[in-house]
Parts: sequence; structure tokens; C-alpha cells
Amino acid sequence: MMQRLAIALLLGDLSVEAVAVVAKVERNSSILRGPGDFTKGALGESLYGNNKCRCIGIDNLKGYYATNLGYHHVQYPQEAGASCAAWDKTADKRCEGQFPPKWCSQKWCYVDPCSCDLDILPKQTEAGVEYQGSPAYWSYATCGGTDFFSDSVKGACVNQKTEGDCTKQSKCAWNGKQCGGKEVIKTCKEAAKKDESVHGEEDCRCIGLGGKDVGKAFLYMNGQDLLRYPSNVGSTCQAWEGAAHPDCLKDGEKPSFCTQKWCFVDPCKCKTKVPPKAVMKSNRHMRFQGKTAYWSSGTCGSTDHWSSKFQGDSCASLSTEASCSANADCAWTGKECWQKDIHQMCNSQAATGMIEAMPAVPGGSHAVKLSTLMFLPFAAAFWS
Repeated sequence: MMQRLAIALLLGDLSVEAVAVVAKVERNSSILRGPGDFTKGALGESLYGNNKCRCIGIDNLKGYYATNLGYHHVQYPQEAGASCAAWDKTADKRCEGQFPPKWCSQKWCYVDPCSCDLDILPKQTEAGVEYQGSPAYWSYATCGGTDFFSDSVKGACVNQKTEGDCTKQSKCAWNGKQCGGKEVIKTCKEAAKKDESVHGEEDCRCIGLGGKDVGKAFLYMNGQDLLRYPSNVGSTCQAWEGAAHPDCLKDGEKPSFCTQKWCFVDPCKCKTKVPPKAVMKSNRHMRFQGKTAYWSSGTCGSTDHWSSKFQGDSCASLSTEASCSANADCAWTGKECWQKDIHQMCNSQAATGMIEAMPAVPGGSHAVKLSTLMFLPFAAAFWS
């Protein structure tokens, strides 16, 4: 028991409080949705949203972050908004009590407003969350939900029913049918002008959610040891291991991967010279739009020193057709080696425009791990 305790408190960086937070996050997530919940709804929505307006962000990313909404302190799980769920139900204190507001039980997720073709426009978040350097947008509609939240926000663009009322609001614009946020036009116009050293190359942008300045994220270093990362891990090009990996925190000479910049990317839309790589097997529960989470250092203009140390963990590290074909999990595309299931799904998605999601795997938000279970009594006390 003491040995496991030492592992959970790795480097003294994972406090009892932090592990308790992970416990709460995992329990909340498992309540909100179940594994393999990819069934279509009446409007064609799935766990990762309508195909015309897909959810963004890294699903099943462990950890928490805190923000203020309407003068209320709210603590969300790190994965909040990366898939369709009633995220506010167990995070916002306004949703406590016998008669909570209607919006508490509505499913929503964050979306890219520049790739959202729905009749009901997405809204800009007030939680400080960012996507590719701009305020993130959220949508109930893509998840088949109803926006009761905006009804309670005075001056919300969606509440302006005429062009005259809409134009009176400095932050709103009329699109011919309805009133929406003016800032989305600016956001989409500037999308191609992003600093590639921060947000990745134009053909392989970083896709993590940032702006979560108060909180922590947890990734596995191997099959059992959790490392504590900054809350915005993978959202922009940074040397994230430098402040998290034990080899980077020790005295003396450090591995070259400690200064290697990287970010999470969409493997189906990444056209860098060096192909992106899947996260380590111990983190394969992490998803982007239902597919294994991928990362890239190439999109950040950085050299990949990580894969040379952990050779064989990714199909992308296999440089010849023979070595690629010898691995049952990999597929040769003609010039590079890809994880077979991702290669097939990206091709299918490009041909049909339909989201395809992989089955849930152990270690995701639907499974509470041993190190977490040890601290459930602490979690109950901390969150009471």
C-alpha cells in the first residue's frame, strides 16, 4: 500500500488534493455518459456532435480546471466540452438543489465556429477557454440539446429576435436569419494568420483547448505513474515535458526531449513532412472526435527527440514498408507508416464526411484507476 502511495505522489507533485480531484472528475464523467455511447440522435448528433459541427478538444484528458461564470466559481474536468455531455450538471453549484435551471441537464460541447454549419449558431464561451488562440465556442445544438442557458444571459445575441435589436448590441451581427456574435467573423478571418510557432503549421494546427490557467492535467508516463502537467497541455506549441517529466526535473544534463515543442493535432488534417504520432499506449484512452489523440512536434518546427527514446511505441516511428507491414497495428500509405485503424478512419471520414469513433478503452473517464480508488475517502472530504 505504501509503495502505491509513493507512486501516486510521484515526485511529491501529485498531492492528495490533486488525486482527489482526478477521482471526482472520473466519477462525474462516468455518470454523464457511458462507454461506446456513439448512437445517433434525432438530429444526427453523436457523442462527438453533429457531423456538420463536430466537438473539439481532447476527450478523456484527466484533471481539472477552475473558472468563474456569472460570479460563480466553477470547477470542470479537463475533458469538459470535448464531447457531448451535461458538463454543468455536476460542476456548477447553480445546478445543485431540487429544482436546478433547465440548462443544467442539457448536453453541449466546444466547437470550431469556422467549421460549424448549423442553423443555430454556436456561442462564445465566457469561461476563458481558448481554441487556437481565440475564445472557444460552444453549442447545445450539435449535441441535440436546447440552449436554455442563453435565455438567462441579458443582452445575449441569440435573444435578439430582430435585425434592429441585434445591431443595437455592439458585440452582435445579423446574418440574414438570426443574430450571432460579431467576433466569430473576425476569428475566422484571422484563422490563417496564426503564429505557426505557437499554434502549429496551417495544415496541422494545434487542436487542444487552452485558456485554462487555474488547474492541472494528468498524463501517464508509463502504465502506472501519473505526471502532472500544466492545465493547457497540448493546446499550443510548448516544451510541455520540461516542467513535468522527472528526467527533465533532475539536476545535471537533461534529455533533448525536455526542450522539444509539441501540441495535439488532428491526424486526419495533418500534412507535415514528419507524420504525427499517437500518444503513448498508456494514454490511448484519450480521444479527439472519437479517435486516438495524436501529437506533433513537426508542426511546431521542432525535432522529435521523444520517439527515439521510446522507439516502437508509434507506427510513425517505422520508416520502411517492411517494418511497417510486419506490425499488425500499422499500415503503409505508400510513403509513411500509420496506425492502421486511424488510417482507415481518416480515409472513410474524408470520403463520407461522417464522424467515426473508436471503441472506449480501459483507462478512460469510464474507469477509475487503482491510485485514484485509494484516495476516494480524501476526495469525499475535499469536495464536501
